[in-house]
This record gives sequence, C-alpha cells and structure tokens, in this order.
Amino acid sequence: MSQVSSSMNVSNFVVRQSTDDKGILCKRSEMSSQYTAEQTTQNTQGMSLRKWLNCGFNEANKPERLQIYRQIVQVVDMAHSQGNALQDLRLSNFILFPSNEIIYFNSSAQHQVVNFMDQNYRKNIQPGPESYVTVELEKNWYACPEELYGSDLLSANIYSLGILLFELLGSFIAFEMQYAVMSDLRNRILPPSFIYENPQEAGFCLWLLHPNPASRPTTRKILQSELLSGTKDLNSKSTYASTIDKSEDAEFEILHDFLISLKEQKEKHALELRETIQLLETDMKRCQDKKLYRMLYDSNISETDMSQLESAYFSKRARLQPAETVSNERNDLDLLGNRKMCYEKNFGCTNDVLDDICKFMRYRKFKVCGSLKNENLLNSSNAICSLSFDHDENYIAAAGVSNKIKIYEFESLLHDSVDVKYPAVELLNKSEVSCVSWNNYLKNYLASVDYDGAVQVWDAFTGQGLSHYTEHQQRAWCVDFSLVDPTQFASGSDDRSVKLWNLNNKTSNCTIKSAGSVCCVQFSPCSSYLLAFGSADYKIHCYDLRNTRIPWCTLAGHQKAVSHVKFVDSDSLASASTDNTLKLWDLKQTSLEGISTDACCMTYIGHTNEKNFVGLSVLDGYIACGSESNEVYAYHKSFPMPITSYNFGSTDSDETGDGNTQFVSSVCWREISNTIVAGNSGGSIKVLKML
Repeated sequence: MSQVSSSMNVSNFVVRQSTDDKGILCKRSEMSSQYTAEQTTQNTQGMSLRKWLNCGFNEANKPERLQIYRQIVQVVDMAHSQGNALQDLRLSNFILFPSNEIIYFNSSAQHQVVNFMDQNYRKNIQPGPESYVTVELEKNWYACPEELYGSDLLSANIYSLGILLFELLGSFIAFEMQYAVMSDLRNRILPPSFIYENPQEAGFCLWLLHPNPASRPTTRKILQSELLSGTKDLNSKSTYASTIDKSEDAEFEILHDFLISLKEQKEKHALELRETIQLLETDMKRCQDKKLYRMLYDSNISETDMSQLESAYFSKRARLQPAETVSNERNDLDLLGNRKMCYEKNFGCTNDVLDDICKFMRYRKFKVCGSLKNENLLNSSNAICSLSFDHDENYIAAAGVSNKIKIYEFESLLHDSVDVKYPAVELLNKSEVSCVSWNNYLKNYLASVDYDGAVQVWDAFTGQGLSHYTEHQQRAWCVDFSLVDPTQFASGSDDRSVKLWNLNNKTSNCTIKSAGSVCCVQFSPCSSYLLAFGSADYKIHCYDLRNTRIPWCTLAGHQKAVSHVKFVDSDSLASASTDNTLKLWDLKQTSLEGISTDACCMTYIGHTNEKNFVGLSVLDGYIACGSESNEVYAYHKSFPMPITSYNFGSTDSDETGDGNTQFVSSVCWREISNTIVAGNSGGSIKVLKML
C-alpha cells in the first residue's frame, strides 16, 4: 500500500471506510476527525473528470493524464484489496481537485461538486462533445458484457478501466464521432489515429478489454506495468523506440480480431444466403408445378417491379407461421359463419404465398375507362361522400353534400364521347347525404343517412321514400344493409350509437352505445349476427347481435379515429383511420375479454389520410382506398406496400382547381369487371381498371 499513500491521502481514507457494496462513500459519516475542515472545503472545490474533459482542461499532456489514470487505478486497487468491487466505475464518478488528487464517488452518494474555476476563466470555456454524454449513455459505454449476467464484478472493473483509459487519452471533434468510436470500442475496435499516436496505450487498452475475463490483468499488475510504473519518460522518443515491438504486437492483435469478426459476419451472412437459396429453389419448383413461372416470365417485369416483387416476397415469407402455432382459446368462433363457403364464394382468397405474390404482381397500374367531370371543381358542395353498386352492378349510386343521391347507369360512365352525363334517377334529400347502401337482394331498395341524423330507405328507381327514421340525435355517418338478412340494416351516428333496423318495423330493433362517435358500420358477409363498427375512440368494436350487452371483441391499434371498416373475408377485417394507415385484423386472434391488441396482422402505409374520410373497399383480397393527395391506392391484403396508385389530376389536362385541397373521398369495387369507381371532394368520378 505504500505506493498509494504518498499521493492519495483523502482517497485512501475514504476507501478504508467502505465495508459493503453500495459504494465507496457509503459510510462517510464514520470518517475520523482526520477529515478536517480544510479537506471538506477542498472536497467541494472539485469537478468530475467528465466535466474536466468537457471544459477545456483536456489540453493536459499524456504524462499528466496517465498520472490521473494511475490514481484512479490506485483507488480501484484499494477497493479490490478489501474484496470490494466499485459500482458504476466510469469517468463522471471520479472527482478531480486542484491539487490533481482523485476521489471516487458512487453515483448514489449525495454530493455537490462546485467548479473551482473563477468566473473570468469560465467565460473562455467552449463546451466539448462530452457535454452531450448522458448518464445512461455513459453507463452503456462502461458496462462490461459479462457484467450484465452477474459475473465477477472485479474483472468487470478492469474492463471499465480500459474504457476509462481510452477516454482520458482520446480526443473527439464532435459528439457523433465520440458516439461512433465508443460503440466500436464494444468490439475492441480502436481508431487508427489513436493507435498511431498511442501505440503502447492501445495495446494496453485491448488487454484490459479482453473478451475473456480471466485474461485481463489485476489492478496490481496494471500498477506494476511499464505504462504506469513511472520508471520511464513517456514523452521521450526512446520510450517509443523501446516499445515498438509491443506496439506492433498490439496492431497485429487488432488486425487479427478484426479479421475474426469479419469472418464470423460473412459466415453468418453466407448461412442466411444458403437458407434463402433453398427457399427460392423450393418455391421455384412449386411455381413450375403450378405453371406460374410462364405467367411471370411473360409479364415483362421492369426493374422497379422486380425490386417491389422482391420486397413483397420476403415480406410475405418473413410473416409466415406454421399453422399449428396459431391458436385461440375462444369457443365462440362459430359466430364468424361458414368460413369455407363464404371464403370461396365471395372472395376466393388463399393463404398460399405464391398465389398471393401472383395476385400482387398481376396488376401494375390503373387505366381510366370512364369519367364524370364536375363543372365547378371549386364548389365543395359537390363532394362525393359515398358510392354503392346495386346487386347486379348495373347501377351505381353517388351521394354527397349536395343533398342529392344520383343514380347512374354504369355503362354511361364509360362513354367519354358524351360531354354531359345525366343520372338515370336523382333523389333529393332534405340534408347533406353522408352514406348510401344498396340492398343486395331487393334491387330497388337503397338506404341513406344524412347530416340531420335521418335514416331513409328509398325506392331507387321511382325516387320515392319508403321509410324515414329520425331516432338519431346527431349527424349520422354510416349505413349498411346485411348481406345475409336482406331486411336488416344498421346505422351509426355522432350521438355515439349504432341502431339496428328492420324493413318491416317503424322503429329500431336495438341500440348499441359507443364511447365515441360512430364513423362506420358493416355486417359480416358470412354471418347475420356479427356486426363491426369503427369509432372516434380509435377502436373497432365487434358485436354478436344475439348479445349486445358487451362487445364480442374490441380491436385497438389505430392512433386516431377509425373512419371505415370492411370485412375482407369471414374472419378478417380491414380498417381505415385518419392516422395515415390501413390495418388488417384477424378475428380468430381476438380476446374473450378486454381489448385485443395482438389481432392486427398487417399495417398498410403509402396513402395520405390525416383528417378526411377517404373511402375503403375490398374485393378478392385487394384493398382500395382514397388519399388526401387526390389519389386512389390499391393494396393486396398480404403485403404492406401499395400495388399501384392513380392521381385524379395527374393525367387530365383539363383538370383545374387546387389539387392540394382536393382528395379522393370514396371508392367502390365493381366485382364483375374488376374495376374501381372513385369519387373525389371536387365531385369528379373516375372508372379505373387495374391492368
């Protein structure tokens, strides 16, 4: 201990008082009277080594820095000699005094350190990159890998001493450089400039940072080393000449470690490539068996499409799970209906990855097949809020804030040679219409809701109102006819309710209350009892209409109001939100109780939707939506990226108005021709065919 006592009076005294593992100052109250008032005053005039490096004192030469480091090692050695390891051994926990003495403070100790610089000197200080170093960041830099698993803390202290030596001798122009270098140090990678300027110290750092704890030196060996023994002038050229062999050994050790690390990375990458190639060969064989290869070969895939296809393929592959891992404790999944019949008849979807990729690549763009241009594009009262086909898809109803529901023959929209296209029937409503829904069995029955909260059933071909309901207290946003029971329909409103109606009754059959405004509602296409609606409370609520006391499930994941919900098939649901996303939900993975947060199996991003209802429609696994960029987007349910998009104003030379203020407000698939009818806030309607 004699080599410590000469220069470490205060530090030694403090070390001797530590008797547990809570820190070197855990029992400062037991210090003897030798800790004088003069020493107390000195103690309050120190600064942390982190601050010392930050505030311009880092101009000290290498011998001075090594002398500071030697004192740090002496403090650690004193603790180790008593069988104690220091907690949080890092730069900011060492205090430097004007006398160049060092003391260690545990981060849990309550101690205020006052800067000993006078006011005039502080004015000339320029903060360095270390000023950005946070406590958590420093802890991460100094954390020994095996320390995380509760291994030998004495050896972990040696690792931290290696980091500390590097920081004391290193210099950084910017915090970004410091962060990158300290991150590399975790892999024992030293900057070339540091190795060139400090060849002996570089080898010493690597010794302390050795990945095998048993290969690291003890604190006593560090103090007895040539680097810290003080027997040689570290600045003299003779010192570097005598250590050139050791520096070369250190450089070769660094190179050797680098080559080993690089080899391991390449071997890992090669293994991943071999697995990928095997997967591709398997799918190639399946593709040839299904005669899909010729279709892709003949499709003249561009380089851009090929890149997109590659992303789609690996995205799909990464999400595949063995069927046996999918399980759910629900015993009421029969509510979802006859999945096989509904799935094949109405949607034709498949979980096969190759079929999904073929569907994704089958279409690459939209072609305009027809349009209806509004004469006054700047008149917001012409906005299209809702589109709906009749059962045979020969007629389409277009409704908006103009208080009118216009019914067009679909074929009439395809003839661009006709300048003015008149609706076959025009229904005049008392208020702005927010949504329409055509009955799938009763061809002339069309339901609508409006801003006054009224629910109306029309004879679509005579223009007569058949039923009128006024139970909603505020604006009604949505209405939907059941595909299974043609007499049943539902509506949702700002009054936070969903009401169920029957064509044979003059009042509602049932009211379901919601925590927020109801923005959208839809019946399951495969069950007369399952109803889903989206709300301004950011959630989707599904109800079993045989028991409306509590939801059958509640889906959470959107960050803003849910504007649209559509059943993709019997047990999956697509939703749109003003959080700029669409989501796909697996109803088989919902919870019996509480909120289902893990049922979301896909999030689609590409379109823009932050404040308006932009429409949502599904067909055969394809999902279409509008965008506040005045575009129509198409997705496939299995891939998060869009297939293609079409801009209402991008190809029409006679399109006028401010394109930034217009948005696509409604979309509707036409099943028999695989086309989309889309309307925007300017009142224009486009018929788009996917090619």
